[in-house]
Amino acid sequence: MGAASNGAADDGWVNVPPHDGTLEHVWFFEPKLERRNVLSQSGLENIANHQYVPGTYTFLDNALNPIWMRLTDMLPMWLAPNAVTTFGGLHCGLAYFVLWQLSPNFDKAVPDWALFLAGYCTIAYYTLDCMDGKQARRTGSSSPLGQLFDHGFDCICNMAHCAISSAYLMNGGTKWYFLQQCTLQYSFFMAQWEEYYTHILPHSSGQIGVTEVNYGLGLLTILMGFIDREAFWTQPLKDILPYAASSCLPPQLVDLEMRYVSSVGWAFMVSVLIMLSFIRVFAHLDSGMARFNAACNLLSPLIVGICPFLLPDKYIQDNTRYISVAAGLLFSHITKKQIVYSMAKMCFASIQLDVLPFLFTCLWIRYDERLTEEGGFLVIRALCIWHAFRLMHWAGIAINQICKRLDIWCLRIKHKKKTS
Repeated sequence: MGAASNGAADDGWVNVPPHDGTLEHVWFFEPKLERRNVLSQSGLENIANHQYVPGTYTFLDNALNPIWMRLTDMLPMWLAPNAVTTFGGLHCGLAYFVLWQLSPNFDKAVPDWALFLAGYCTIAYYTLDCMDGKQARRTGSSSPLGQLFDHGFDCICNMAHCAISSAYLMNGGTKWYFLQQCTLQYSFFMAQWEEYYTHILPHSSGQIGVTEVNYGLGLLTILMGFIDREAFWTQPLKDILPYAASSCLPPQLVDLEMRYVSSVGWAFMVSVLIMLSFIRVFAHLDSGMARFNAACNLLSPLIVGICPFLLPDKYIQDNTRYISVAAGLLFSHITKKQIVYSMAKMCFASIQLDVLPFLFTCLWIRYDERLTEEGGFLVIRALCIWHAFRLMHWAGIAINQICKRLDIWCLRIKHKKKTS
């Protein structure tokens, strides 16, 4: 009776006062929650007590921090920090929409002005992303919801970053594009996975971090507007390197076009980051079983990352955009869940059930010869709608639960009533 009255589910998993469920392990079915909730009462209490701990900042972070502070001081005091985050995310949405119209399949050259716009949007997005936390402290409205908003927008904006780089690489219609997208979104998931176990979110590796990557992408995109992109990125690597250097490399690499070499280089860099994340998490955990359970919790994003490569080439050639949207939304959903469960210290299932429709659909398209290309295209589009619905539905419930527990508003600052 007492458990029911305070809102906790009487199932042996969800308890009040709050407890740490991050070291518990389940394969498919997470602890039962109350109907229409995505967070337990224990999780909400953990979120209410959560303190964000960032990793090490780089030289560029520290150099730009005074500029971000001055820009934040120009914002009105009534502007909510989550509104700043949203405005930054809308920049990525604008760039994504414009590039969708100009190159629906990521495989066509876009006008120079589109690259200038996309570069500006990338820089503006990240600058606002660095200002939202400062606005929260400035207005006295800091809350754990800000971390969900900030990092939640980051993981969805990764889709825009891939679209922006493809605007000059023109690598759509190939599996190279999905090597770029899936490694990016997988590495972002791993950063949240690392925080889930160590309670520290990695911000950089040495003097290279998210600031350098985001501003670098924005400036490179603007630079691409001044050169003959098609001529540069479609030439093989051997035409750029001196013969002495190219003769030492594998023929499979030197014969690749530069746009595909960039994907190989990106995948190699991400692989290094993944290994460093593994090392840090495994060093933090104190038993072999805990390390095994932690590794198992990487299976869901791994499945999502593999799925596009199961599809026949003909589907990828014509439907890169929609496959990318379906995979990107699914990555975003499970990453947002990892972010929230890290703050809530709730048990995260190794196999997220939301990945199974995408996996089964890709296997169906690959092995069912009776399914026409048009039929497969319709199924992929239906998946985009489904994953968009699941993402918005889950995030909406989580935001509502957190706002109710913390007695705050999402996009406006709620001033506390003064007690007499």
